[in-house]
Amino acid sequence: MRIIHICQRDNPDTGGSLRVAEALLREQLRRGDDVWLLFLYGPPGHIALLFPRNVIYLGLHSSRQAMRGVRLLGKAIRNYRPDIIHSHDGITWPRLAYMRLRTRPVVMHTHLPVSVTDSRINRWLIRKTSDLLCGISLHTIRTWVEAGFPPSRIHFIPNGVDAERFQLADGDAAREVRRELGLPEDKRILLWVGRLHRAMKGSDRVERIARLLKDDTVLVVVGNGPEYEGMAVRCGTLIADGRLVMAGSVTAPEQYYKAADEFLFTSYYEPFGLVILEAAASGLPIFAFPVVHGGGAVELLEEFGAVPLDDAMSDDELRTILYRTEIRPAKRMANRERAMARYSWVRIARDVADVYAMASAPLL
Repeated sequence: MRIIHICQRDNPDTGGSLRVAEALLREQLRRGDDVWLLFLYGPPGHIALLFPRNVIYLGLHSSRQAMRGVRLLGKAIRNYRPDIIHSHDGITWPRLAYMRLRTRPVVMHTHLPVSVTDSRINRWLIRKTSDLLCGISLHTIRTWVEAGFPPSRIHFIPNGVDAERFQLADGDAAREVRRELGLPEDKRILLWVGRLHRAMKGSDRVERIARLLKDDTVLVVVGNGPEYEGMAVRCGTLIADGRLVMAGSVTAPEQYYKAADEFLFTSYYEPFGLVILEAAASGLPIFAFPVVHGGGAVELLEEFGAVPLDDAMSDDELRTILYRTEIRPAKRMANRERAMARYSWVRIARDVADVYAMASAPLL
């Protein structure tokens, strides 16, 4: 089967949609499929280094080039003649290209729920041009049903985690990774991974935790985003003292999971929570603030026994929970085994292949 995955940018800061497309590309290649990942915007990035023979770049700069994009996307699809178009973006103009190519089934991967800011025409175009829809959480699926997408054409496909990339690291292995990353070997490491965005990812919660940690602990923040520069300024003293490390964008986040002792989750809203799976697969205890605006992460945090934090707690109360909670090794292994059993990319890729078969069936 020939498949084209369509994403916005070859940039790790794009978020979960690129991580999912990359993982499916990897698994589908292992299955023997002919798979391509097409990027609408920007220059080649880390995917080009990993899969140089399986990437296509339209090279657009912004949505202002939409009409040119429709032509280029249509041409690329006609040239590569995919059996399945697997879309991972939520923007409008690519659907104009799909409307001209109705002989090819389109599977839409919904990484985000329907928002009140989504235009009616965009929702209509998605319904019109998507044969089937993959929803990453029950919450996400519910919003699409409420927006008018037929429930019979929606399939629950949660995100997955790569067991080979995200692994438990013993003491010696963790120390070696810390040396490679330039992290302290003699301190406790609390890890946060994500896009530094206040309203969604809770970057203000990250800063609060950073300020109340003891000297024997360092908070390592992996990721970029609109709050990165401001946090670096506000937390300059903590960075200078070695209590906060801001690693920025990285292409191998699994190394930081291997180096860490615990994981911090702060999102106010999270459609799925891929980082929760990555932490669980890495055997890290998870400390989590409440997800207050819904999303699939709520179920994942419960499933993997996250230790609850709360905004209403005093600094002393938060500090007590962070330093007096003990997670037994058996619990860490149990979380990893559960993540592998229910959320391995091998299993997810198999489920996606079933969706492809259903999308293609009317054309046989």
